[in-house]
Amino acid sequence: MQSQTASERRISISPSLAMSFGEEQRELMQRRCKLLYLLGFLIAGTVHVFYVGVVGRETVVATPFTPWQVTVYDLHVASFAVATLLVFARTWGMGTLLTVDLVLFAFNILLTHFFAVVYDLNRVPIFGVSMLLFLHASFVPVRVGAQAGLAAVGAFGFAITAALGYALIPELQQHWLRVGGGAAFRTSLLEGTFQLGMLALVSVVITKALYHMRLSLHQAQRLGNYLIKGELGGGGMGQVYIAEHALMSRPTALKVLKAPPGEADAWLARFEREVRLSAGLSHPNTITVYDFGRSGRDTFYYAMEYLEGLNLEELVMRFGPVAPERAVFILTQVCGSLTDAHERGIMHRDIKPSNIHLTCRGGLYDYVKVLDFGLAKPINPDHTPKVTKTGMFLGTPQYVAPEIASGSDGVDGRADLYGLGGVAYWMLVGRPAFEATTSAALIREQLNTYPRRPAELSELAIPPALDHIIMRCLEKNPDDRFATAAELEAALRAVELDEPWTWERARAWWVVNLPGLVQREVRRSTARA
Repeated sequence: MQSQTASERRISISPSLAMSFGEEQRELMQRRCKLLYLLGFLIAGTVHVFYVGVVGRETVVATPFTPWQVTVYDLHVASFAVATLLVFARTWGMGTLLTVDLVLFAFNILLTHFFAVVYDLNRVPIFGVSMLLFLHASFVPVRVGAQAGLAAVGAFGFAITAALGYALIPELQQHWLRVGGGAAFRTSLLEGTFQLGMLALVSVVITKALYHMRLSLHQAQRLGNYLIKGELGGGGMGQVYIAEHALMSRPTALKVLKAPPGEADAWLARFEREVRLSAGLSHPNTITVYDFGRSGRDTFYYAMEYLEGLNLEELVMRFGPVAPERAVFILTQVCGSLTDAHERGIMHRDIKPSNIHLTCRGGLYDYVKVLDFGLAKPINPDHTPKVTKTGMFLGTPQYVAPEIASGSDGVDGRADLYGLGGVAYWMLVGRPAFEATTSAALIREQLNTYPRRPAELSELAIPPALDHIIMRCLEKNPDDRFATAAELEAALRAVELDEPWTWERARAWWVVNLPGLVQREVRRSTARA
């Protein structure tokens, strides 16, 4: 399970299982623009036929660019035709789509104002402007600000066009002199602006409602009984989301398979194996699996307990090397989880800092949870069908045991102890035991190179017994390591420390360094009481 690193990490809002909300909006925007612009072209063409062909109304616009006469209706039709060709021509980015969209509708709204003011003697263009604003608000998935901009063009564009027409066109001045003069013009201008302003405001409200409805629907994607709320991160086999049980309202981490194209069946088989193995583990230091299921043909998911806190990779990167007594405190808990798994015939195969998480349970801080048995495998496999491709490397090169890297058949729980030795090295030294820059080079080092002892590199005083334990875990030959996780745990507990780490010391550290999380835990404990 992936998790928050205390209060500083923000959960991204409402991700799609397949794409982010922004990408989903872009795809919807392209589809809707294709539909709307084609519809706009047909509506403009129909209006052109009716007013020019049936009513006989020809409003000609002088233009130096064409040798023929162009009507206002021609400009409406032409603008939508150009926009339709653009959106059908290729896939555009959201910025380009938004620019084309706003220019198209602003142009047509201003053209409608121009037509009403100049040729209809200041008639308020209710029909044309409301058609444009409400079609846009209903079809185009833009933010409220974009629709508000068009709404401003719809309301104030009329006022500006009318005022300029009255000031610059003598025929309009003569018309208003005949019907009441400047006072009548101002009354008409005010009424028209008010009417269009109300229409524009309603169009903005529609956009706001539809946008937030799309956002809510995106956020409330459902898998089985779980409502997806946000994204936590990705793993080797899938994506992890924070979710909530629809009936119990319990925060849950939901892992969802991301199957490569054409490999859905094999990946689903591995995913199902992972959850079945993980669900059989009951040690308190192992992540708890609540539920699993399928949704659709190619989607498999399972629900786990949701953890706050931080993993060992984040701990060292943020706060530096870990004190030896604290490292022993953490490692013994990991050994407990691995002992339970190994005794059940299951090895983890991907022990690394990011898979060992520190959290709080029942007021106990530095409580370890071993995460992501994503590469878990029976130590003594039966004759069930293989679900990984021959030759596929599974694991993390910086922490993988030599026998796994070499493809040996005799891999057992001692491979996890090798990874745990690498984790201990990382905690105490502040860097991995092997630091080659490519996966291939890391594998060669795992097979052939012994790292320097942690005591030689760490800025901390490492007890010789602990230094010896780590180097024994990192032996190339499994027979030279500890035989079991229980034996390793016993050796760790026997290390003499000046001041052993305790739950009280752990809480004091969290209060100073992660106060937000401690405060939330206190509030939860108070609520439970």
